Amino acid sequence: MEGSRKKEKWNRLVDAFSLKGTSYVVPQYPQVEPEQMAEELSEISETVWGMYAFGREPLEGKFTREQKYRYIAKANACGREWADRVAKEYGTNDPKLLAERMGMKVLKKKTPTGGGIVLFAQFVQPDEITIFTDCIAKAQHIYKVCGCPLLEAEKLTSVLLSHELFHAVEERHEKEIYTRTEKVELWRRPFSNRSSIVCLSEIAAMAFAAQMTGIEVSPYMLDVLLVYAYDQNAAWGLYEEVCSLRAEEQKLQEKRENKNICLD
Repeated sequence: MEGSRKKEKWNRLVDAFSLKGTSYVVPQYPQVEPEQMAEELSEISETVWGMYAFGREPLEGKFTREQKYRYIAKANACGREWADRVAKEYGTNDPKLLAERMGMKVLKKKTPTGGGIVLFAQFVQPDEITIFTDCIAKAQHIYKVCGCPLLEAEKLTSVLLSHELFHAVEERHEKEIYTRTEKVELWRRPFSNRSSIVCLSEIAAMAFAAQMTGIEVSPYMLDVLLVYAYDQNAAWGLYEEVCSLRAEEQKLQEKRENKNICLD
């Protein structure tokens, strides 16, 4: 069952971010209006979004739920801390001005070269960020329908830029930033092999973007809402996944509370 769920989760992600079909037959998910999705997603906690991120982590099976909770909390704290640090260092929390002062080249292209893969933005070492305008243009159609402020063109551009700026910050501070220094030991013999936890970088980048732009919701909402602009069914699948994770966390929280009551 666990392997089956992981396969479904992986294929759902592939279909969500690829315009080309796969051999995997995508289930048809319940239809939900963008306005309802935006409203529900705005209430999702950092912990739930973190568990969503861990669902895409290659090393997910190495960690207990409690360990994931600790990683999620530290990654979010890291993102906020570094947003404040670089804003202070460069004298601004405006993403455009920050990028300029950091010496970043910010490019705008309609779609990635070669097509096929849907990207919203990308960072290329050492100093290049590209914002893909096709997703911003498509998001405006959803914005008109649901009114989600996060989808407004200027705000969306700032959030995407901020997210990629975090990855630039990671590169410049790789010896001290939590998302790079935190490692997990895969094996010890005959030689120790320690690996980074990939999803911590994404979790921290989302927190960085939220802190830098002052938004009160998680930029992880865009995983669903921007995918909706390309593939509604894939977005409904992602939305269902997030809602299921929230329900699971709520049940676990109720169990913990009931256990504490019994102990008292």
